[in-house]
Amino acid sequence: MRSFAIVIVLVWWPWLGHAQRLGEPSLAWHTVHTEHFRVTFPAGLEGLAQEAAVAAEDAYRFVYSQLGYAPQATVDIVLCDATDTVYRELDVFQDRITICVAQADLAEHFNPRFPSWVQQSVFVLYAQLASADFVFGVSEALRPLLGKLILPNLKSSELLAGIGEYLAEEALSTPPDMRLGIGGEHRFVRYLAERFGPDFLKEWHRLQANDLRATVSLGLWSDYNRIFRRLTGTSFTQLAAEYEALTPLDGSPLPSAPTGEGLGVRVLIKHDIFKHSYLFGDLYLYDPRTRREIRLTEGARIYRAALFPDGQKVLLARHRWGDLGPVLAIFDLKTKQLETLKEFPLHDYFIDSFAISPDGEQLALSIWRRGGFQDIYLMALTPATGEGLGVRAFAQITRDRAVDLAPTFSSDGHFVLFSSDRDGGLKPYAYRLADGSFFEVTESSDPSSWKPVQLEPEPFPPWDGFPDTDYPITPYDPRPSLEPKILVPILGSNSISLLTFGSDALRQHLYSVLFGFNWKTLLPSYSVRYENRVLLASLEALIARDGPSAHQSVTATLPLITSLSTRQSLSLFYQRDEEELISHQIGLGWHGSWRASQNWLELSLWAVTQTRTGQRLWGNSLGWRVGVMTELSEHLRARVFAQNDGQLGAELELFPDALVRVGVLWDSQKNSLELYLR
Repeated sequence: MRSFAIVIVLVWWPWLGHAQRLGEPSLAWHTVHTEHFRVTFPAGLEGLAQEAAVAAEDAYRFVYSQLGYAPQATVDIVLCDATDTVYRELDVFQDRITICVAQADLAEHFNPRFPSWVQQSVFVLYAQLASADFVFGVSEALRPLLGKLILPNLKSSELLAGIGEYLAEEALSTPPDMRLGIGGEHRFVRYLAERFGPDFLKEWHRLQANDLRATVSLGLWSDYNRIFRRLTGTSFTQLAAEYEALTPLDGSPLPSAPTGEGLGVRVLIKHDIFKHSYLFGDLYLYDPRTRREIRLTEGARIYRAALFPDGQKVLLARHRWGDLGPVLAIFDLKTKQLETLKEFPLHDYFIDSFAISPDGEQLALSIWRRGGFQDIYLMALTPATGEGLGVRAFAQITRDRAVDLAPTFSSDGHFVLFSSDRDGGLKPYAYRLADGSFFEVTESSDPSSWKPVQLEPEPFPPWDGFPDTDYPITPYDPRPSLEPKILVPILGSNSISLLTFGSDALRQHLYSVLFGFNWKTLLPSYSVRYENRVLLASLEALIARDGPSAHQSVTATLPLITSLSTRQSLSLFYQRDEEELISHQIGLGWHGSWRASQNWLELSLWAVTQTRTGQRLWGNSLGWRVGVMTELSEHLRARVFAQNDGQLGAELELFPDALVRVGVLWDSQKNSLELYLR
């Protein structure tokens, strides 16, 4: 007789199980405590942490004034320096904002007119959190019972990003970025607010928060058309169509800086995991004739590179840790030596892109500065006496709120060409080195046909350095952020269970707790899992009981290889199972995964020695599992696998940050099918 079983098991896997940590284990972390926030940061980011603390309280006051609502729980803001590209994220369920402070590709993905990257990110993400967290009426009554399971205002990522961007632009008096794909749907949100008045956003959130369908579905069943008809007299679909008809969008792609491809070799910047913890960029040299790729640096934090015309040296832009600004450097391909050319102070300057003149004596740079100025600069180089290069001059040639990007020199070296959005969309402009004249570049390559333009400088806002506050600072304590924030009821055919889970601000401590009761057997069940990732090797403990059956285990896992293409780890585990007999297992396992396009090929091997009650001898066994994991989208993964004991499985991973798994497992030996939620 074929049997079917439905088993509900919770498996908590680290949020960063498929990514890097927030920093290596040796970092010393501290927390700034404000009235509504905890700002956690590693040593070296003290100034940016103070800036984030001030911005957070400013964001709280402004968002509350606009929405009439603010999250009740203390919000965690984590600053880290774990990657070389701009990265920030919001975890609505954990009331947590994470901001990486490096700014590479800022202008390519975000609005660079904001006064600072950290301030911008705090305002945008806090506004998104307040929007998604908003409860009122029926949802406000249910929130104390089920916590973050009640999120009637959880919207699409684009719409949520647009609300955050719009509110941040209003709070910080920042001109909107009109380039396509920057800032989500902020232009649409602005259109709605300007058309229907300053209270529109507040009333929209209240109506949706008091909608029963939205309340019981995490916003997934929200009827925007009905809500908008009630609020404005026009459906959401109709308003979106009217907006699109009125608003031409600029889809001009951003140009890229040259890398020396015309010389037959290319310099590349490739990112990979460094010290199992950081996503850093390094320099590579690629020869297309031999198809050889040579790694030149390791952990150098390089994010821009260009070959000099002679092909012997490479100009680099490198990140420095924490509050410090970037560095311009030169890498000698012959000696493999790295020489600093110019260091920029604090977080006041950021090099976005650059180009080298045909004679190798000048640099043109696009540099972002605090206050939201992205301008073009010139730096003249001259050989110094002895070795190296000496700096002769550093001059700013544009100074206004337009976003000026991707400078390059004309082939004769007489002009600096760059892209600018000063007329709305990105257009090419030219600066003549001989007399400082500016031109709007036409389709013709003849400079005489270009249109002369006047670019008036704007006053540059002063910056007096990072704020100095009286907020208390303490060594990081994970306990306050471990408080459970969600309670999920799970109804089975014969049982009911309650599930909660969480982690601390740094994802060093993760836990899940599941309690249930089977009304058919009249027996309780529970599963408690805890994982500690304070050290490089993680430690996981599990205790579980389902009626007469019980399970306890402890697993220590050490990463061996951690990269974007290969992961390998070694595990040591002890497991105790209690059914009719009590069994003990001690095992050693190895797991490897290899990336192939959007797929990961997975292989696990383990050796186990075990014994049971009444047995004096230990039995030994070997096992294996092979599988393929496919990334279907940012929030969905699928996996198929087979094990040596005849089990075949397929599962979906929903929201990989929390790794909720829904799957089916076929056991050919027991002739049974098991459905599970993990």
